[in-house]
Amino acid sequence: MFQSLKAKKALLFPMVSGVVAAGSSVVAFAVDEGSGAAGSLPNLAITTDMLSPLVEGVMANVQVILPVGLGLFAIFLGIRVIPGLISRFVRM
Repeated sequence: MFQSLKAKKALLFPMVSGVVAAGSSVVAFAVDEGSGAAGSLPNLAITTDMLSPLVEGVMANVQVILPVGLGLFAIFLGIRVIPGLISRFVRM
């Protein structure tokens, strides 16, 4: 009884992956070229001028967070390394 259950479980993944592959090959939102539905979408062009405030904001945040993060990293590294160095020199 358990052997047949193990065989069914072994075939479950290939069967499910086959069904998913077959289902994903179907085009879900096919539109005819002549219907005009595809032409109703707006044409959006992103320029570098649009992205400059975003880049400036990210750079400002990095300039603030990086020194704080490096300081915390140094503190945590010091807490981890300094006791090991002290114990190494005390044993000598």
